Amino acid sequence: MIRLKLQALIGSGGSADVFRLAGGRVLKLYREGLDPGVIAREHDGVRHAVDQGLHVARAFGTRDHGDRSGIVFEELVGKPLLRLPVLRPFRTRALLRRFADYQARIHLCGAAGLPHHQHDIIHVRIEQAEVSEALRAAALERLHAIPRGDRFCHGDYHPGNVILTRAGIAAIDWSNASAGDPAGDVARSELLFRYAGYGPSLRNVPALRRIRTMTADFYLRQYRESTGLSDAAIDAWRLPMAVASLVPGSRVHRPTLIAELERQGFSV
Repeated sequence: MIRLKLQALIGSGGSADVFRLAGGRVLKLYREGLDPGVIAREHDGVRHAVDQGLHVARAFGTRDHGDRSGIVFEELVGKPLLRLPVLRPFRTRALLRRFADYQARIHLCGAAGLPHHQHDIIHVRIEQAEVSEALRAAALERLHAIPRGDRFCHGDYHPGNVILTRAGIAAIDWSNASAGDPAGDVARSELLFRYAGYGPSLRNVPALRRIRTMTADFYLRQYRESTGLSDAAIDAWRLPMAVASLVPGSRVHRPTLIAELERQGFSV
């Protein structure tokens, strides 16, 4: 097999690096030791998204580079929503409407043929979470009281995983894609809006935390208005998703989320 020539590192995250290749393609190269099932889940998710007519970066198969495994994707030209101006209210609201509408479009798609299920993914994460056994049991009880859904879900849908291109919004990082319940997918997105990516500015500037809260509220309201999804359906997922987010290496700001859980009467 011909060795791929990596031209430049253009992105890096917790589980992978993304390198530009020739011919308008990129290689998403996963870190050594990552569960191969995660790579398969992303490959399956992207192929399913393409089959459903969603605007995404097409996958061209898996490739190894040295001791690491990866997937070759079409390169999307655009900007992540996370890097676009957030202090221009009208611009921000317009982007959030498009963000919510794209997620609603994902959820309109069936998930027949996908081998991965949301309930199973979240169950495993709850088992791995660094929490009390009582909280773990409560989260699992609530999770399994929710019927298993059959809609297509992204699993990690947030502005950092959305690219604004000339052809419109496109979601990336489908490594959590699954068949499931849209309400769970929305609960995950809401949680990330509220608790992920807490740097020094968010910790030290109350006004920025208020903007974060207003952004989460606006996103949630927009999604619900466009789909009719009830808050009760989303609320059923909030505890399982919160506990599933308390795994080692999570992007969620653990002290802030724990404080909220304790405010609700849970012992973490």
